[in-house]
Amino acid sequence: MSGPLQDEDPRQVGAFRLRERLSESPVGVVYLAHDAGGRAVSVAVLSEGAAADAAARDRFVAAVSRGVGVEGVPPRVLASNTRGGAAAWVAAEHGGGGAGAFLAPVSVGGGGGGGGAPGYAPYWAGAHAGVSSRWAWPRGGAGAAAGADPNSNRGVVIGLLMLLLLFLAMLVVLYLYLSGLHQEAGSRPTDLPSPGGSGSPSSPQPSPSGSQGPQDASPSPDPDASPSVEPGTQVPSVPLDEDDFTDSPVDPRDPDGLA
Repeated sequence: MSGPLQDEDPRQVGAFRLRERLSESPVGVVYLAHDAGGRAVSVAVLSEGAAADAAARDRFVAAVSRGVGVEGVPPRVLASNTRGGAAAWVAAEHGGGGAGAFLAPVSVGGGGGGGGAPGYAPYWAGAHAGVSSRWAWPRGGAGAAAGADPNSNRGVVIGLLMLLLLFLAMLVVLYLYLSGLHQEAGSRPTDLPSPGGSGSPSSPQPSPSGSQGPQDASPSPDPDASPSVEPGTQVPSVPLDEDDFTDSPVDPRDPDGLA
């Protein structure tokens, strides 16, 4: 009986997008799915108990690979996964028995010898008809990753590529900037010393401010100039003796010294 997908159901199996449940049993669940082109297919997934039973898993592999135990003509297998620890599943064309035909051989019970010997049922036959917990959609881990849509990783890949391109662009800009600085530093002239060694120091140029040196600070005295006496300055008087007048020259206008 068909019904909507449950929380433990995967949303993507391989390249097929699951849409709804077609049937369920202790062996597994059959889903209606669509491929990349929109074509309807059926996907059968082993239950958790059947996938953990080595004998049941071997019967499923034999039915998928060789059609062992499948009634009539086996449906054409579109894709399958029967290896490793992941949940086993098979996809077939929709219609008729579909992928559910591969689940029938898995549930075959063994009989006793004969007569009224009772048959037996696998230990997982009474378990819930859900798929393996590795496929649970809300949970993390490998099961959720296997059931996730591969297209959902496209955004992550595109984001990583954009970051890589941005990083490369930053490297190119940094290289061009450093190259410009190097060329600018190389174009500047540098003062190199003369090959003859250190030359004689150049004589200092006279200062245009007109400042005089120490030799020009005090003027040289003029021997012919008479000392000038500033007004108001007292002239010291020196007492003279009579002997000082004998050697004085005689004024021709007053030879007797009467004046």
